Amino acid sequence: MGKNKKPKTIGQLLIDLTPLLDVIFIVLIVVLVGRDSYNAEADKKYEDAEQYVSEADAKVAEMEAKMATYTEQMKAYDELTEYVNTITVYSAYNPANRKLRTIYVMVNRDTPKEINLNPSTEKNAWDECRSVIEDVLQKNENAQLILSISSENSEKMLYRDEEAIYDMFKDLMSKYSNISMR
Repeated sequence: MGKNKKPKTIGQLLIDLTPLLDVIFIVLIVVLVGRDSYNAEADKKYEDAEQYVSEADAKVAEMEAKMATYTEQMKAYDELTEYVNTITVYSAYNPANRKLRTIYVMVNRDTPKEINLNPSTEKNAWDECRSVIEDVLQKNENAQLILSISSENSEKMLYRDEEAIYDMFKDLMSKYSNISMR
């Protein structure tokens, strides 16, 4: 052994370990404090998530209630067609060529029947439109029939077509007692 090297005793060893234990203790405190702050942040995020879930559940319940109401109304509407039929008629034209038009006849909620209308087929097209309406009348003789012109499309309809529809409605109303016009 050299001059400067002395054998270490247990007392010196404890003295040398004390700063190391202090550093370990400080690191442990920092870790525990950091964990507590992460726990607090995690708890806040968990509470926020619970709030979002409860708001989403409330919105889902509201939407389910609305859907149930709409479903009931649709059932009532379907049952109502036994007593009342609605027919909506409108005519659309091609802005590039106003001679080429289409008549749409929608019975209740069915897909509209399209009837092409041009100067050469005008009489036949209006007769076909009238026959669609009369077919509904004959199938449901006891049901009330409501005739209407689509208000959404009336601004895109030619005046002469709108007048032809009104004249047809008036003529049908004079022949059948179970028709009303909206």
